[in-house]
Formats: sequence, C-alpha cells, structure tokens
Amino acid sequence: MKKIFMLSILFAVSAPLFAQSLKDIGTLVLLNKYADAKTSVDKFLAEPKNESSADAWYYKGRIYNALSYDTVNPRIEAMGLKSTSFDAFKKYQVLDAKDTRMKEEENASFLNLYYGFYDLGATFFNKKDFDNSTNAFKKALEVREYINSKKITYKETNVSAIDTSLILNVAIAATQAKKTSEAAAYYKKIVDAGIAGPGYLEVYQFLADYYAKANDQANLQPLLTQARAKYPENEFWDEVELNTVPKNTEDKTALYAKYDELLAKNPSNYNLNYNYAVEYYNSLYGNDGKPKDPVAAKAKLTSVLTQAIKYDKGVDATVLMTNHLYNIAADLSSAAVMVKGTKPEDVKKKAELKKQANAKMDELIPYAEKALKYYSEQPTLKGIQKGNQKIIVGYLIEIYGMKGDKAKVAEYEKVKAGLPN
Repeated sequence: MKKIFMLSILFAVSAPLFAQSLKDIGTLVLLNKYADAKTSVDKFLAEPKNESSADAWYYKGRIYNALSYDTVNPRIEAMGLKSTSFDAFKKYQVLDAKDTRMKEEENASFLNLYYGFYDLGATFFNKKDFDNSTNAFKKALEVREYINSKKITYKETNVSAIDTSLILNVAIAATQAKKTSEAAAYYKKIVDAGIAGPGYLEVYQFLADYYAKANDQANLQPLLTQARAKYPENEFWDEVELNTVPKNTEDKTALYAKYDELLAKNPSNYNLNYNYAVEYYNSLYGNDGKPKDPVAAKAKLTSVLTQAIKYDKGVDATVLMTNHLYNIAADLSSAAVMVKGTKPEDVKKKAELKKQANAKMDELIPYAEKALKYYSEQPTLKGIQKGNQKIIVGYLIEIYGMKGDKAKVAEYEKVKAGLPN
C-alpha cells in the first residue's frame, strides 16, 4: 500500500511540470525567458493532441527566432534556430486560415528573419566560411520569396520581386565554396529576369563558360543569343563558341566552319579574323595537320588576312601576311629550282614558277615596308617585335638581291645595321 501511495504522490507532484499551457508559454515569452519558453513549447508540441495548435507554432517561431540572437550561441546554431522559426511560422499560417497573430504584427517576423539570414550570410562570408554563407544567403532568399508569394507588404520597406544583390551573394558564395553548379543556378535567375548592364557582364560570362565546359548546348546557345544582344561589343562569346568545337589538329574542318559562321555575322571583328588566319597559317606552315588542298588553303589565308588587316590597329596581321607571302614565294622559287629538264615544257614551267615567285615578292614588299614603318615609329619594341623587325629586313634584303637592285639592298643593309640587338 505504501508503494502505491508514494507513486501517486510522485505523479501528483510531476504532473504540473508537463502540463504547460499556452498561457504559461506566452507569459515566458513576455518575460523574455526564451530558454524556458523553448523547453515548454517543445514539450507542448511533443504531445500529439497539441500538434494542430496554431498558437503553439506561432510561439515556437517567436521563441526560436529570439534565441537566434543570443550571442552565446554559435552562428551556425543561430542559423538552425532561424530555420526552425521560419518553418514554425509557416506551419502557423497553415493552421490559422485567418493568420490572426501574424497580421497583428504585420508579418514583421518574416522580415526580421529575412534580414537575420542576410546578416548571417555576410558574417559567414567575411569569416571565409563559404558553405554556411551560401546556405544563409539561400535561406534569406527563400524567406524573401515566401513573403512575395504571400503578397505580404510592409509600411517601412518595399520587398521587390527580385533582389539582385542577394542572388549575386548566393552565387558568389557558392563559387567560393566550389559549388559551381549551384552558383550557375543562381546566376541564371539574373539572366532569366533579363537583367543586364556593366555590373552584370561577369554573370553572363560565368554562365557561358559553365555551359561550354559542360557541353550543354541546349542552355549555351540561348545564353549566347542573350549575351550578344546585351553586350554586342564583347568578343568573349565568340571565344566560348569556338572552344566548344572539338580540338582536332589533323582535321580542322569543323573549326573552320565555326569561324566562317561567326564571321558571317560579324565580318569586321579583328580578333576573329586574325585568330582564324593563325589557325590556317599553323596548318600550312606549322606542325598541325596539313590541309588537303594547300593551294585553296593559301588563297583562303590571304583572304582572311586581307580582311584582318582592314581592322588591325597594329601590324600583327600585316606581319603575318608578310610571312605568308614570303613562304609562298619561297615555295615557288624552290619548285622552280627543282625543274631540271631542258625540254620546252620544262623551260616554260620553270619560267612560270619564277614569274609567280617574283609576283609574290612584289606583293610582299608593301606589307613589309608598312610593318617596318610601324616599328620605327614606336618608342620601344617588345622582344617579339624586335625579332619580326629583323626577319622582315632580311626578307627585303633577300628579295632586292634576287631582283639585282643593289641600291635597295644597301638601303636595307644599313637599316639592319642600325637595329637594336
């Protein structure tokens, strides 16, 4: 009998500790006793019969958010408390169709959570904790989007439909955290919203590079169309598109086709023309795979270089043309030397080859002189420019020597002697 009596006493004493009412929880909140209030509201909601209490979820939101500001708690715990608070407030609004308590305070709690997550994101970022910074900024964006979805308005501030700064913060933090795909997803929000301007160029460049590396043509092509429309002077888009062409040093058909496609849209693009010329030049005279039709390739290179020279503010294209024409002339001269026969047709062929070689030398001279004039007018020359200058002077000495023009040979020998080492 005593044992039964003792258990009854224990039950009677313990019962009030677990029988917290909403009124008691509300009192603890009013007294700012949030730690005690947290224990009480958690116990209250642990009871299945209380799970549908809208007021209890409202109090939980208030309590957890308040505790998130306690500096005793690490910032990572603060973020967890805020996340629980946000979920609790949303649960309250589901259970209370009239949204009585939140409306009484003008839903200020959501705005408070938005600013709170934003500040946490900045704090984590400054501490170089980029993973948590990304997550905090994402939560801020989630709260903001929830506010807009519920059409909640505030007297003191206007929560616009899109917060570009916050979206950029998410993307930048994700990039720093090496979460490239996540960063791309948030940068895409900027693009999808049609936002552009000097401050957003890198957004489009990041996405173009990301899609290109992933070989995601379905997203890359629409992105490049938008990017070219918004930043038409920027040549990055052409570079990205060219880089999507599989690298093949033996067969450059696909690469040449891409250059032709891009140049058809923008024929005055100097870099596009010059780089195209370099590809052909390396194929003809370098270590890349030789073209199947060298004659056609040389004619194409001449055509592309002629176009590049029109828009060249320096002489790089002119120098490349000089080298190209010299190589053609040298090949023709060598071919003439190789004709050893004495038959009329051999003599005719040899003479024709010499004539063609001389024509290419004559064609070369104006380009060579233009390049030398440019170099002579520069206050200083880079190492590669000095090298080109010596090569071109050598060309002219050789050409005029073959022509038997001693005066010109002497003139350029003098120029050669005056060149810096």
